Amino acid sequence: MSNSPQDQFLSSAEAARLLGVHAASLKRWSDQGRIDCVRTPGGHRRFLRADVEQFSKQSVERVPKQPVESGFTKRLLKVLVAGDQPKAEAVLLDHWGETGRWERVGDDVGVMLEEIGASWLKGGITTAEEHIASETLLRSLARIRTMIPNRPRAPLCALATAPGDEHTLALGLCELVLAEHDWQPLWLGRFSPVEMLLDIIQRPEVDMLALSASAFSSTPSTLRGLLCRLGPVAIACQTQLVLGGSGAWPHGVFGSLRMRSYADFGVFLRELKAEGAAK
Repeated sequence: MSNSPQDQFLSSAEAARLLGVHAASLKRWSDQGRIDCVRTPGGHRRFLRADVEQFSKQSVERVPKQPVESGFTKRLLKVLVAGDQPKAEAVLLDHWGETGRWERVGDDVGVMLEEIGASWLKGGITTAEEHIASETLLRSLARIRTMIPNRPRAPLCALATAPGDEHTLALGLCELVLAEHDWQPLWLGRFSPVEMLLDIIQRPEVDMLALSASAFSSTPSTLRGLLCRLGPVAIACQTQLVLGGSGAWPHGVFGSLRMRSYADFGVFLRELKAEGAAK
């Protein structure tokens, strides 16, 4: 029998740490048949290291999107381009009522935003229309957020873009997912310098820092350098770092967790709540 490191089997926690994701995400991908695993006699999953490394290189960057009901995206896009915020809020709330969770709405809106970007590149939508749609969506999300109450002493998650990144729509959707899972979002938004993020991480009332980076405004070296500054402080202060957006975040450094979808983020928050209730 080979003793090569490539032949080593990893637990779910070890494999997830290697990929830089939460174990819940890895288990979901395994259930979907996207990555192979074997079961121990006790029913625990074991992943071959070589499979995990191959998955990291080829698959983890492209998580398959769930089909979106086209009527939702068409209705939402129409009112967003028109700048009709009240109707945009109504469309979003109706879709939330149909899907049951803001994380599902978030993933569907993400698909729509990709469609807007593709349409803009092809000349199907003007720059002005794209700007109006984005701003109307952001204002709609912010207003809906005020409708979700938080209990006193709810855990606190700070939300910021990576320094230099101006795209905050992902944070607006993330804010709704957090609020729905009984977390208190702390909006930092864009243009937060590293020194401010370091200060936020060290505050005892802050349990998590969620950072978003787009593929167009953040280089891999910049994001790695950012985590090299934030990571050691986050570990020392026991503040969880969550990384989102389409940016090229490094995998599994300083205990950070890479979220590929709002559904993954929702699973992570529910597991945190279950772990807290079990203590």
